[in-house]
Amino acid sequence: MKKSWLIICLINFCVAAIMGILMRLNYLVPLEFNYGFMLHAHSHTVILGWCYLAVFGFLLSNFLSKEELEKSVYNRLFWVTEISVIGMMASFPFQGYALFSIFFSTLHILCSYYFCHLLLKNHKKITPIESKMLKTAFFFMFFSTLGVWCLGPVASSGAKDSAFYNLAIQFFLHFQFNGWFLFAVFGLFFSKIQKMGIILSQKIFKPFYWTFLGSIFFTYGLPVSWYFSSTIIQMSNNFGLILQLFSLFFLAKLLSPHLKKIKQNLSRTTSILYGFAFSCLILKILIQSATFLPEIALASHTIRNFTIGFIHLIMLGIVNTFLFAFITETSYFKSNYKFENYSILLFLSGFVIMEFLLFHQGFCAYIGQKSEINYPLNLFLSSILLLIGLFFLLTIIFKSKKTAL
Repeated sequence: MKKSWLIICLINFCVAAIMGILMRLNYLVPLEFNYGFMLHAHSHTVILGWCYLAVFGFLLSNFLSKEELEKSVYNRLFWVTEISVIGMMASFPFQGYALFSIFFSTLHILCSYYFCHLLLKNHKKITPIESKMLKTAFFFMFFSTLGVWCLGPVASSGAKDSAFYNLAIQFFLHFQFNGWFLFAVFGLFFSKIQKMGIILSQKIFKPFYWTFLGSIFFTYGLPVSWYFSSTIIQMSNNFGLILQLFSLFFLAKLLSPHLKKIKQNLSRTTSILYGFAFSCLILKILIQSATFLPEIALASHTIRNFTIGFIHLIMLGIVNTFLFAFITETSYFKSNYKFENYSILLFLSGFVIMEFLLFHQGFCAYIGQKSEINYPLNLFLSSILLLIGLFFLLTIIFKSKKTAL
């Protein structure tokens, strides 16, 4: 990935983190801003300005030849996409979903479609596993946006607060987080380890792929169950949870014979980050499996701390940590330097503390007991810690003498 691209991605992440800090501070010292509008700005910036653009850069640098990557079309596409992110940063805090924010959100979606077209058309020769993961990631990117396109007609019909409107939002989020982003980072990870000379078993990959794919579709039954009570919908989610557990089993079986060689080819920092990301994946699946029980399924929606904690677990714990691992494998990051490692440690420490506070507070609400922890203050401080680590990482990349991957 180009250094300028990565710097912009991290700046976007810092802006999103600052927005998060302002929302945390609002619980300590009331501030003059619309919390809901700021929440939209924060979520769009971190998802589309950091995660999407970072995946964009790593996919291009991994699956295009150096000659192809030098073409100006990719640079222009990156900057047009970044303009859409800046537009959302500037409009969402002041107007929420309105004319300008909708315009820039639409521009981002159209840019993502063109990105899919370019990469699928021009990628270099890749293995069957890489091809399947890449194409499936792009399918989910497109598929998830169908939920966004439904929002306008539903809202214009006067049903903006209806179950169908909320399910359209959940459709986008579910298939973005669990489909597009997870398939993309797993595809990059599989690509990187295959470049180590590791041959992944097609026989084991196939059941992993299909159980993982099926689990994503069937677990959409959980958000549907929040708005429509039905045994069939609950059974759909339960079946998806079972498939998800099988996919985890096949993933472990796929990677376990090669763990020693993978570790030998990675720096200690990168190995720790991959280990942390997969640990968060396991935790995510275990927590999600608890929704097999109807009362937990209901609590996952009614107790906001659980919802926020789970979203952060996927985006910061899994997707973001994979992205950090990819950064440590570039020439911009010197993993043998303490300062570099401290930046990662500070960020992960802030994330772990934040997740503990969110789920602890949610559990206390679930059992009807008051938490003894100063939740607002500690959550604010954990957000500060996360931003400091992120700022240090940005400084490291900025001062790097390398300009291209």
